[in-house]
Amino acid sequence: MTRLRVFQLRLLASAALLLLVFGIVRLLWYPGAHFAISGAYKQFLVLAGVVIVIGPVLSALVYKPGKKGLVFDLAVLTGVELLAVVAATTLLFLRQPHFAVFAVDRFEAVAYGEADLSSLPSGIDIRRPGHAPRLIHARMPEDPATVSRLIDETVLMGMADIDRRSEFWEPYPSGIPTIKAAARPLADLLEGSEQQRRAASDWLESGSKEVSDYIFLPLRGRASDAVIVLDADVGYPVATLVADPW
Repeated sequence: MTRLRVFQLRLLASAALLLLVFGIVRLLWYPGAHFAISGAYKQFLVLAGVVIVIGPVLSALVYKPGKKGLVFDLAVLTGVELLAVVAATTLLFLRQPHFAVFAVDRFEAVAYGEADLSSLPSGIDIRRPGHAPRLIHARMPEDPATVSRLIDETVLMGMADIDRRSEFWEPYPSGIPTIKAAARPLADLLEGSEQQRRAASDWLESGSKEVSDYIFLPLRGRASDAVIVLDADVGYPVATLVADPW
């Protein structure tokens, strides 16, 4: 067997592994625009580069017919490759958007580990429904003293804002009137930038939808922002679009 053949076989194996990981990450953990705004695609590209170097490239370099310890060398490279995949996928799993929290005027994509759940009110189900983030409404406190304390904690002490503090959370249906009032008509995107117009028009045309039936709000992610589209009547999200919402 030649080095070229070893490279080809290892490349096929590594590509199959990466394809499996990509399917899980893209379809199950980061649906819709979350894959882009979370920065997961950049992490996956880094993983792909590492896997290709460790697997096909280094395997081809160390391969030499009859070499003493060749099996051990190839086994070590395979082990390191799998370790890199496990480490990267674990990080991607932990950072996946578990909650979509509405706070003030936008949605925040929040990972499970980013939220302080120590003061979670009763009646809130924090389990992720299927592959979509759990919808949460973070209500701004009305008591002036509580508002003042919150400002001090977030601005001066660097503590998390209401989107990551469960003491301010409530079931999503309770906040629908506030959410709908903060949203803008989807038609505004058709009058915005070229990116906004393209994203909105492509989505509307994909299902012969009427623009007047939908509203939108910003969706903030770890790496960038997107548009979250809601049904104008019921106030629930129906899509996420990769476009600047501002």
